[in-house]
Amino acid sequence: MPNDSNKVTTFLILCMAMAFCHGCDHKSTSASVAADSSKLKAATDVFWALQNLGFMVVKEKPVETKHGCKPFEYLAQKGPAKAIESRFRISVFQCPTAERAEKIVKNAYTRDVDSLLRNHHDGGVIRRQALEIIIRKEKGSDKAADQLVTAIEGM
Repeated sequence: MPNDSNKVTTFLILCMAMAFCHGCDHKSTSASVAADSSKLKAATDVFWALQNLGFMVVKEKPVETKHGCKPFEYLAQKGPAKAIESRFRISVFQCPTAERAEKIVKNAYTRDVDSLLRNHHDGGVIRRQALEIIIRKEKGSDKAADQLVTAIEGM
């Protein structure tokens, strides 16, 4: 009998530890710079920030949006054309107010997309001032995607 009791206790402790650590692989979504304190205030600021991070950035035709924010689309790539190290598609939605952007980013669907991107090391969804920024990795390492998200969150 004591063995069964110990097994049950051990099982319960393991279950509690797993529940507590659920999502431990997921990086914290807290930014190193608060969204409202960010120096990224317009889509062009994101363009120049990517340039300063060493990316070659080109504007793409933006996707249409129904949430009242002006869309911008960038393709950012590092490395020469024949040996691209990493390439990202970055969608920037310039909203009329920071509150509007925050509402979009805090939406349950957007949070799910952010979690999927971050858990797969493919990018993330970030709010900076009145901007919603969606970073999606097209080519490159997991580390490159995590570094870009961290860099944008730090601006």
